[in-house]
Amino acid sequence: MWALPMVAACAWGWTGCPSSAMLSLRSTRRSTQEQVVDDLVEKALARWPNVPAIAGWLKLSLQGDWLLTGPVPEGLTISHPRILNFMARNYGCEADGRYYFQNGPQKAYVHLAYTPWVYRIHPLEHGALMLSTHTGLVCWPLGMYQDEQGRVLIEGEHGIGLLHSNDMDLLAEGLHESNSELVHNASWAVPEVDPDTLIAARTKLRRDKNTSTGQRTCTLKLVPIESSTVAQRFQFNPNPEVNQQDPNS
Repeated sequence: MWALPMVAACAWGWTGCPSSAMLSLRSTRRSTQEQVVDDLVEKALARWPNVPAIAGWLKLSLQGDWLLTGPVPEGLTISHPRILNFMARNYGCEADGRYYFQNGPQKAYVHLAYTPWVYRIHPLEHGALMLSTHTGLVCWPLGMYQDEQGRVLIEGEHGIGLLHSNDMDLLAEGLHESNSELVHNASWAVPEVDPDTLIAARTKLRRDKNTSTGQRTCTLKLVPIESSTVAQRFQFNPNPEVNQQDPNS
């Protein structure tokens, strides 16, 4: 029987932002969330097509860490680079907003401490900033929000995500007040070269094939938002369960 602690075996054993552009990116966001899994995972799915999905074993923290939350070993943070990269490549979303990690032939639904993505900001040469998800996907910012606790959320091409607390100072450098509103202005970039060659991150940085390259100056309002409304507004399920009518999903 498959279970989430098999992740190690799976990782080693399976041998300015124009408004028109923003609308286009938003319209394709759901499809980019549903990432293509590893070839070896696809082969495992073909070989074992009816492995029941699980929930309640895996959590995404506010800092973008993967935590095991099942019976054993509860609270363990997954930290091995090879496993982190395997999980990053096989993190996806159902059409109903349930996020999951495809652990070989088994789907493990992820409990979200807040949002399905945690964003990092990376300063590049010549003053540009680069945005990436906790899974290493480099992308463009489309919107910014601040909740009642002062936390900043960024809407990117892949969805809504909490900005990592360590990057608040970087964000603050581009904030200013305009017409009694907080506005963020900065130059953002998605490089043509492999982003992993520019920044040494814990999870390998990479660019989705649908993400355009270049450099843009983006001016984004910091829109107030209530944390209790985020999941409904951005259509994700923070506490997913297995569909009892179809245990494989």
